[in-house]
Amino acid sequence: MFTDDLATPTRLETLLDLMRTQPKKRWDESQVAELLQPDGLPGVKDRRPQAVKMIAAAEKLGLVERGNETMCLTFPAEDERDSRTMLCESLDKHVLGKLDVEPYFAPFYSYVLSLGPDADKEHTRDYWVNCFRSAYPKAKDANPFNETKLTGLRRWYSYAGLGWYDARDVFQCDPYKRLLRRLPKIFGKEKELPAVKFFNQLASACPELDGGDIYRAVIAGSGLGERRCSLGLSRALIELHLDKVLRLHCPSDSDGWSIADADPPRDGADLRSNKVDRITWLEHATDRTGRGS
Repeated sequence: MFTDDLATPTRLETLLDLMRTQPKKRWDESQVAELLQPDGLPGVKDRRPQAVKMIAAAEKLGLVERGNETMCLTFPAEDERDSRTMLCESLDKHVLGKLDVEPYFAPFYSYVLSLGPDADKEHTRDYWVNCFRSAYPKAKDANPFNETKLTGLRRWYSYAGLGWYDARDVFQCDPYKRLLRRLPKIFGKEKELPAVKFFNQLASACPELDGGDIYRAVIAGSGLGERRCSLGLSRALIELHLDKVLRLHCPSDSDGWSIADADPPRDGADLRSNKVDRITWLEHATDRTGRGS
């Protein structure tokens, strides 16, 4: 695991930005560590642990390749994506899509997501650790889930587009940005899907969300069979609809998937009920930050 260590999103972006100044270069690892933690900074130790942890995290995420005391970027020099985009896409692939790098990142998110409104409470970190261990016995294994790991995950969830922290510092599940990045995988070559196909393909593309393999492994009775979306997923879908990224077709006579937990607004046109019959992916959509989708 790297999230419970000294690697943070900002530090990893800094590492990528540094190496992208000469993207074709095979860098000397000690030189990179020195540039990231120069001697003039207060408290710098000879072994530069922060820099070492950043480099190790970047390797686990498949962003750098390490050789004999050297390292290089794994992506082409001409790649125009910014470092944050690349880091989030690596999280999608190596952290949210599987468990070998981060065994608790996706499962703990699935657990909180499954709680719905019950997650909207101020609890101690010890409380969250104990509840998650009870719900997910693997969290008691040789490298158990603990408060240090929970602290690390808190740094990364909002960055990965899985939600946000309210004024009480309580995390609100809302995988808006995560879904936005995975729409090409969910829709493939199609622009409109019936609800049953959309949610099946969403579960495959985002295994930590409703109905996905990771979600099901954590939560007994994921709710997908009941065709009722979690509060967090419902929020994200409604926001994507309001931002004209998706169009949720919810006719008044629909018996499709329910998004009732997020109390969708009724517009008399598309949102005529709280049950989704089909979903359209709109062209040339923008997210809430104004960036194209």
